[in-house]
Parts: sequence; C-alpha cells; structure tokens
Amino acid sequence: MNPDQLGTQLPTLTGDGVMLRWLTDADLPALEAIFADPQVVRYMATEPLNTRAAAEQYLQSIREGFLEGSLYQWGIECDGEIVGTCTLAAIDRQNRHAQIGFALKRQYWGQGLTLKAVPAVIEFAFARLQLHRIGADADPRNIASIRVLEKLGFQREGLLRECYFHMGEIQDALLFGLLQRDWSASACRHNDEPRSV
Repeated sequence: MNPDQLGTQLPTLTGDGVMLRWLTDADLPALEAIFADPQVVRYMATEPLNTRAAAEQYLQSIREGFLEGSLYQWGIECDGEIVGTCTLAAIDRQNRHAQIGFALKRQYWGQGLTLKAVPAVIEFAFARLQLHRIGADADPRNIASIRVLEKLGFQREGLLRECYFHMGEIQDALLFGLLQRDWSASACRHNDEPRSV
C-alpha cells in the first residue's frame, strides 16, 4: 500500500490550463510517442522507449514506484491528450526531500506548458507530502529545462562532472534545489492548494 495514504492512484492535479493525472494503459501510445523521441530523452537518464513492450515496462515501473512511495509520476494532459510527464522521484520521507523531473512531447516545446504544470506538483510535494526540499538536475546544455527550474525558484547548487553515461556519451549534471520556505515566498507559487479533481 502507498505510504502516503493516497489510495490506489495519484490524485489529479490542475495547473494553469493543464491537468496532471494518473497514467493508465490507455496512455501507452502517448508515452511511447513522447519517450521514443531521441530529442526528448537526450538529456534524461533513460533510454528511448522504442517498443510497446518498453512502454509497458516503463508504466509498470511507475506503478511499482507509486506502491512503494518512492516515485510519483503524473501525465500532463492538454486538450485531452497526454503530452508529457512530471515526476517526483527518490522520495525520502525521513529527510523530507525528493527529486523532480519533467518531459514534454517535442511538438509542445516552447509553449509554457511545463511552467503551467510543474508548480502543481511542487505544491503537492510541499503541502500534501510535507517535504522540506525538492532537488533537480539538468545537463548544462539543456537550456530550456534550466530556465524552467530557475523561473520556478530553484537555486543552482553545484555541478557533478561526467556523472551520467547516456546515449553513447558522458554527461555532466547541474544540481538545483528548492526549499519549502523559498517556494512559499515565491511569486511562482499558486495562491491556493493544488486542486484535486
């Protein structure tokens, strides 16, 4: 059973014009379309999902992570379609922190959807899970993700040199962190609790 008493699935959250919801088997084609794109996974520590079997295994790992309480991943829905994901991973209740990550279908890049969706997950993490800190990392070449993190109030905290071997190359990672008190004081924060549907 999920340790955060969330029942059998994640609650649906709403952002500014987007909905974040539990991923189901019906979303397998969307997940495959998002994560089969080498440009989407270029800076991620995951290989492209090039087959339906790989997408099924990916979705199963999300469900297992939810049951363990170690990984919560929402699908970002826009216009009735899953166009991306937002994830809380490495959830550590004792030390009250987690890592956040996000991915978006390439056709939706540059439209501000990540900035509309991610704040709902951050608010959920701080308000519902009572986390103290959320971390993130980004390849220094991933300018778009770095901008999103900085706009949301994440602070640069360091650089891990050559820490990931991905898609045939060694990658660095910039480290970012966001504290609950900084989020509460931030202009990026929604004025109310994340809305569950």
